[in-house]
Amino acid sequence: MKNLLLLAFYFPPRNHIASYRSGCFAKFLPENGWLPTVVCEDWPADRPDYDPQFVGVIPKEVEIHRVPNPPLSGFYERFVLRKIAPYLWPQRAPIRWWQRARAEALLLTRQKHFDAIWATSDPLTPWALAAELAQKTGLPWVADMRDSFNVQRMGSWYKRPFLARQERLLSAKANHVVAVSEGLASGLGRQIGKKVTVIHNGFDETLLPASPQPPSPLFTIVYAGNLVWPQRNPAPLLRAVELCLQRNLIPRDQIEVQFYGTDAGLVERAYPGAQARLPVKVLPRIPHQEMLRVAVASTVLLLISHPLEKGWLTGKVFDYLAAGRPILAVPDDRGEIAALLQRTGAGVALTEVEEIVRQLAAWHGAWKAGATITTGRNETEIARYSRRLQAQRLAGILHEVSDSVTGRAV
Repeated sequence: MKNLLLLAFYFPPRNHIASYRSGCFAKFLPENGWLPTVVCEDWPADRPDYDPQFVGVIPKEVEIHRVPNPPLSGFYERFVLRKIAPYLWPQRAPIRWWQRARAEALLLTRQKHFDAIWATSDPLTPWALAAELAQKTGLPWVADMRDSFNVQRMGSWYKRPFLARQERLLSAKANHVVAVSEGLASGLGRQIGKKVTVIHNGFDETLLPASPQPPSPLFTIVYAGNLVWPQRNPAPLLRAVELCLQRNLIPRDQIEVQFYGTDAGLVERAYPGAQARLPVKVLPRIPHQEMLRVAVASTVLLLISHPLEKGWLTGKVFDYLAAGRPILAVPDDRGEIAALLQRTGAGVALTEVEEIVRQLAAWHGAWKAGATITTGRNETEIARYSRRLQAQRLAGILHEVSDSVTGRAV
C-alpha cells in the first residue's frame, strides 16, 4: 500500500459538490493500493450543510486532519488579509487557513513517508500547498481541477486575472494535471503547454437506496441545488409548465415542480409569481442520501445548464444519471451537458419553450398510462462515471507519477 497526501479545502461532512469528489477518492483509493492522509477544512456540526453521511463510510484507516478556518478579526486581518492579501497571494486565500494547513501538512511530511500528493482546486490553496511540499520533499504531485479561472468566468472580474495567472503557474509545476471535463482540459492544456487528463465527476452507487423507491403520486419535476443568477435560469421550464396547464395538456393536480435547497427569491426573480400561479414548491436542503432517494422516486430530473461557460459540467448530473430518471436539461448548452446526455441516452437538452412543452406532455402521457419513460439509456456508458471506477483511474495516474520519480526525500 502506498501513502498519499490528499489536500482538499472541501471535504465531507460538508454537503458540497467539491466534497463529493475528494471524499469519494478518499473512500475508494484504498481499494486500489493508495492510502490517503487527508488535510482539509474543518466543518462544524452546527453548519446548515453539515452532512455526516454525505459520502457514506470512509475507511477508518484514512487519517483525516481537519484544520479550522478561523474568522478574521481586527483591522489587520479584516483589511490587510481580506482585502489586500488575495491580490498579492491569491493562491493562499483564505490565508489564515493556508497558514494552519501548511503547518499541519509540513508536520505530516516529516512524520510519515508519502509516495505522492493529490491536491484539488478551487480554491487554489491546496495547489499552493502541494507545490511547496513537492519542492521541499521531492514528492510528485497531481493537480486536480474542478473549475478553471483561465477557461471560465469565475469570481470577480477584477480578481480573476490574478487567480488565472497563479492557476497557470501552479498547474505547470505539477507532475500531472487532471480536469473534470474535456472543455477544461483542452482550455488549460493549451495555456500551460501540457496534456491534461480528464476524470469526470461521477456518482457513488453505494449511496443509492438499497430497495426500490415508491414512485411519486404526482408527475414530479425535481431540481437539486441552488441557482446562479442570471446564468442558470429556470424560466423556460416554468413557462413551459404554465403553458401545459393553460392548454390542458397536464392537469394542475397531477404535476409539481420541486426545488430542493434553492433560494426561493431566485425562483421568484426568474419567474415572478411562480409559487403563486404554478404548482411549484421550494423545499429546504436535505442530506445527500435523502436527496438521492427523492431523485430515484421523481418523474423527471431538471438540470439548468450554463451555455456561456466552456467546460461546465455540473457534478449533480452524475447523481441524476445514477437515479435512472429522465433528465431534462434547459437550455441546450450545445456543449458538455448535451454531449453527456447524448452519449448516455439519459435525457434531452432543450432550449425553446415549445420544445419543452411537447416533451413534458409526452412524458406525462407515458407516466399517466403507467408506462416506463424511456430515453434510450446506455448503461455501459453510464457505468463509466462510477466514483469507484474513477478512483481506479486516479490510482493508475498516481502509480505512474510515483514510479517516475526517484530519489525522493522522505
